[in-house]
Amino acid sequence: MLGSMKEYWLCAGGANVDVQGITSAALLPGTSNPGIVRQTAGGVARNVADHLARLGEEVLLFALVGEDAEGEWLRQMTAQSGVATIGMVRVPGGRTGRYLAIRAADGELLAAISDMAVNEAWTEQMMEDGVKRLQHATGLFLDANLPEWVIRSFLREGMRRGIPVVADPVSVKKAERWRGLLHGVKLIVIDTDELEVLTGKPASSAAGAEAAASILLNEGVQQVIVLGGENGLYVCRQSEALWLPQPDCSLRETAKDAFVAGVLAALRKTESLAEQAAFGVTVAERAAA
Repeated sequence: MLGSMKEYWLCAGGANVDVQGITSAALLPGTSNPGIVRQTAGGVARNVADHLARLGEEVLLFALVGEDAEGEWLRQMTAQSGVATIGMVRVPGGRTGRYLAIRAADGELLAAISDMAVNEAWTEQMMEDGVKRLQHATGLFLDANLPEWVIRSFLREGMRRGIPVVADPVSVKKAERWRGLLHGVKLIVIDTDELEVLTGKPASSAAGAEAAASILLNEGVQQVIVLGGENGLYVCRQSEALWLPQPDCSLRETAKDAFVAGVLAALRKTESLAEQAAFGVTVAERAAA
């Protein structure tokens, strides 16, 4: 399949198995609770790649999986949407990443455990293989599940080739990996907690989000989309800024990944910030339905 791909998004970052336990009643700690347990394919970069492929984009995914049954299952599930999985590398003796979440019946996250040690197993050879694939890439998506040195290496080569780079902070803790690396990044999609980490400024209010986003623009990011919760979506570049209404669906976790994929698919089709965000919301709402 990869041989027939002339241009594609290269997505690099996390790919893991998501296990979700959803209670059917109020959670009682210290005992067994009735509910539903589901297993799905997850990981930020994997999810974004999956949604991009379903939107008709050519996509190559670089992510590490273990040398286990879960890793093979994850590769097969990812390939079903049309993603090229040649970059999903098996780590000898490694364990595929897992994310275990316990949720209330309404979807509220009650507790979670993240087992992602495999993401730190990148080697120089893996990095060289990834960089070579940038030759025909028209866009590069990087999430902060990657080790910082891997982010730097992909960034360096992507910038050298003039490839638009999209950054995803993933979480409050992992967002720190992007500190000092954002100059020249085409787009970052970020929530207010992550924005506070990267700028050191409060961002929960509309005014705070605007001020913090302007710091990222001044650091060299070309476009910023802030997921502002009840305040809505704040989209900006140096020459333009606007607030859009809060979407009907919550842009968290997999819905956020679908939103990002929609924005990425729209990037080459329109310069309008509002249209890019609106298409992202449409994809997220469809994924959440």
